[in-house]
Amino acid sequence: VDCTGLWIIPGLIDDQVHFREPGLTHKASIATESRAAVAGGVTSFMEMPNTKPPALTQELLQDKYDIAARVSPANYSFYMGVSNDNYEEVMRTDPRRICGIKIFMGSSTGNMLVDDMFTLEKVFADAPCLIATHCEDEGTIKRNLASYQERYGDDIPFEAHPLIRSREACYASSHLAVELAKKHDTRLHILHISTREELELFDRH
Repeated sequence: VDCTGLWIIPGLIDDQVHFREPGLTHKASIATESRAAVAGGVTSFMEMPNTKPPALTQELLQDKYDIAARVSPANYSFYMGVSNDNYEEVMRTDPRRICGIKIFMGSSTGNMLVDDMFTLEKVFADAPCLIATHCEDEGTIKRNLASYQERYGDDIPFEAHPLIRSREACYASSHLAVELAKKHDTRLHILHISTREELELFDRH
């Protein structure tokens, strides 16, 4: 390959992708998105569990690995999903097989919200590998949403999105995740941090 005049960089690793398979392949699939990733210089990906159905059992997780083995030109790994009632399945996870456990501490696509404090405590205490979190405080979001619904009904302006899923919602949830990780000595990766205040939750080394 003649790279004269070009920049050469190592293959990139994307630790948060949504390839929508199974169940949502009218949007994307492991085959299409892994090829797109490689075309853009991403040679390894880690895929999220909020598909349809979500990867909440070992069998559903294995299905994703089987698909990727057949069709992906990139290196791959998958997150095991957590719900309020699949603790035993999560604990069956072999940490050598996955990139991490994903906890939605705020609601998002896929209805995988984990809002039961007892479940959060158990998973953080016993996780066999890294925990990756989506952090938005559900109570704060619901209060903000109710306020905007009173004002606008069902026609809430798009500009209100960051005010409903506010800085305070992000901070409160990230603070909880960090406190749980410190309490239980858990490896934690908070995905898509969006505020300066959240960065200040982490110890400087």
